[in-house]
Amino acid sequence: MNPLIAHLPPARGRLTADAPIGKQTWFGAGGPAEVLFRPADLADLAGFLAALPPPVPVTVIGVGSNLLVRDGGIPGVVIRLGRAFAAIEIERVEVRAGAAALDRIVAFAAADAGLGGLEFLSGIPGSIGGSVRMNAGAYGREIKDVLVSAIALDRSGEAAESRSAISLSPSLCGRG
Repeated sequence: MNPLIAHLPPARGRLTADAPIGKQTWFGAGGPAEVLFRPADLADLAGFLAALPPPVPVTVIGVGSNLLVRDGGIPGVVIRLGRAFAAIEIERVEVRAGAAALDRIVAFAAADAGLGGLEFLSGIPGSIGGSVRMNAGAYGREIKDVLVSAIALDRSGEAAESRSAISLSPSLCGRG
């Protein structure tokens, strides 16, 4: 048995020892995650992070479109968000997207709602969480151009909001 997994807090989501992470990336190469955690929902993730021993390394990954994993794998806990983190809500001129929502799906949802300004996301092969983290961009636009606020969990499981999930400012969007 993997020695780390025995020392991790209980979770409702899935904990998998020696998970083949490299095969889950677009490049399909690299070693395993020491432990892969797929949280059931936000409360599960927050509780897990709050109870996780501080010395355990944490790596958060998205859909693996811009990720190379070394052959030795990733030590500690790798967190990969699933469907519970992929919701997209549109209210008037605001688009809220979960970190696991695929960029192109967010762009299509905005377009279907008659909102312009997120078309550039359709050319980015990743998820909103990674796009915000990296300030992804294409076709002359970047996330910083449309991001109004982001809510993130810190290592202790506490939520923090940064104002400047994805929200469009009415001045940045058009109705189609």
